[in-house]
Amino acid sequence: MGADRRGAQGTGIRGRYFSRGAQLEQAVKSGFAQAQQHVSIGVLTNLSRNFIESFILPLMQQDKVTFSLQSRDMQGLLEGLNQHHFDLILTNHNVEVGQQEPLWRSELLSRQPIEIVAPATATSGGAFPHGFGDVPWVLPAKGSEIRSAFNVLCARHQYEPVIKAQTDDMAMLRLLARDSGAYSVLPAVVVRDEIAQGKLKVLQSIPGAFEHFYAVTLARKALPKHIRRLIDAARS
Repeated sequence: MGADRRGAQGTGIRGRYFSRGAQLEQAVKSGFAQAQQHVSIGVLTNLSRNFIESFILPLMQQDKVTFSLQSRDMQGLLEGLNQHHFDLILTNHNVEVGQQEPLWRSELLSRQPIEIVAPATATSGGAFPHGFGDVPWVLPAKGSEIRSAFNVLCARHQYEPVIKAQTDDMAMLRLLARDSGAYSVLPAVVVRDEIAQGKLKVLQSIPGAFEHFYAVTLARKALPKHIRRLIDAARS
């Protein structure tokens, strides 16, 4: 009987140890989840890097938050979001337009005026197109929101721009605007550093023309609090 009691006591002790070990493991996991958070962000390939940087800056300032960025085209972003590879995606397209079912939720983060940008030494003779003459232009590719706004402006004033180059890559457009000596059309946020350094300047805005930046998430999925706070911070 003594052996039986010792065996029972040993089993009970081992059981308590196993139970406490499981509780400790769960506590560690729970504590880690509370202490450390990760945000997976997909970004449109040609989206302004300055806008992306302003969005993720609050994450850089939080010790207990890490994040990852992946660039893809629009279809790749939506597929990644649908497969839960991303917590959210950043784009300049409102993907809610034309949806028959609410698959995705677009939240407007920012509306940036579209500007005519030129070298700091450039002069303008007044309202468009006066003073622009036959200056060279580097422009966004056809079909973009920005290019469409510029085309409407040119058509309204019967102005034929001398197009030196066009690209669908905002990072390249920024470099061309900075280094080519040509005029360009883009939101000032794209070249804010060059403007601050006195390399470029805004000549004028295109009336009523804006580029829109969105955070897109799954419509059927409730947003975690830290993702909700991140989006709200970008909108404020």
